Amino acid sequence: MADPYPPGQPNAAAERVIRIQDLHLSFGSNHVIRGFSLDLHRGENVMVLGRSGSGKSVLIKCIVRLLRPDSGRIEVLGQDMLALDQDALDHLRVKIGFLFQSSALYDSMTVQENLEFPLRRHWIATTPGEADALVGEVLAAVGLSETRNLYPSELSGGMKRRIGLARTLILKPEIVLYDEPTTGLDPITGKEIVELILDLQRRYNTSSIIISHDLHVAKLAANRIAVLHGGRNYLEGTYEELRRSEDELMKRFFVFM
Repeated sequence: MADPYPPGQPNAAAERVIRIQDLHLSFGSNHVIRGFSLDLHRGENVMVLGRSGSGKSVLIKCIVRLLRPDSGRIEVLGQDMLALDQDALDHLRVKIGFLFQSSALYDSMTVQENLEFPLRRHWIATTPGEADALVGEVLAAVGLSETRNLYPSELSGGMKRRIGLARTLILKPEIVLYDEPTTGLDPITGKEIVELILDLQRRYNTSSIIISHDLHVAKLAANRIAVLHGGRNYLEGTYEELRRSEDELMKRFFVFM
């Protein structure tokens, strides 16, 4: 299937699902985010690319309000994230999937129990049969139907990442945030995770922000790339547009590609 937004073509007609405007966040004298702005449209993958320590993880935590910025505005699905009370915030977070670097699985639970946990936590009314069907659906989507009764200790790193994604998908989120989805994986497994991200984008029409320092992931998975540098959206474009850029920072990014 073709990309929902072919390279070089504007996305202006697509519904905006996230808007970040002039975001600032400091930790003491360390000014991590310095006026970052970005839009995400329905059905697209946007990668926030940056060097280690540039503030990528801080940014993604601000989006779901795990961190509260000093100033700026974050709109998610038309709602002001920074103005919501806790109850409204919890309801909105159900529509946002978050894939952590570590996969964050519970070691004492089987795969089945790990996947059922979000359903119980968010009080989603399902019978045992309905929950079982949802688990089966998301396990099939990530290609691991045979792992229901396994524990995380019995899974490889790539399998844990897939189960973490399945747990994100079980609530059928409209938006998925990927925190370094291929970090710590070998190149073959990392490519499989990227292919899975693209498959899920097509299958569920998810809108995603992927944070990474990996240009290989950017090339394969991103409809658009925003470069986080100096705490702001330094440069934005498709992979090919950035690859051809005469900007010295971008040339350093691409020197080993």
